[in-house]
Amino acid sequence: MTAPVINPVDPPSRVVRCYHCTRDCRVSIHAMSSSCPHCHRQLAIADIVVRARHWGSRLQTCGKILLDRKADVRVNLLTAGGGVEVHGSIRGKIVSFGPVTLGETATIDGDLQAPAVYVSPGATILGGKFAIAPVTPV
Repeated sequence: MTAPVINPVDPPSRVVRCYHCTRDCRVSIHAMSSSCPHCHRQLAIADIVVRARHWGSRLQTCGKILLDRKADVRVNLLTAGGGVEVHGSIRGKIVSFGPVTLGETATIDGDLQAPAVYVSPGATILGGKFAIAPVTPV
């Protein structure tokens, strides 16, 4: 009697877009971070929720970014692979590979690039250029 042959099964995975080189990468569905196989730079995979003040140079993830009503974000660059939802305030450039939603309490001051932008009545746009087009791979 011979031992049964076990076929290795690929672990469940998903495709995310690298926010450094904008190329697609396959990662485990359980991954919180990974590195891009193309540019070899570190990637944050998990969704980010900001509920208070956040000041810094960059806020980046391959997932979604949610800015809560009391969020006050000041960054040079906010990049999200899965989209951005703003209910608080943000000053800085937003680059999103998914849709951006500005809630009725949102305040935005800065440039924005996304494939789609949804603006609720009551949202405040103070300045900046909006580019409503998909972010294309380099």
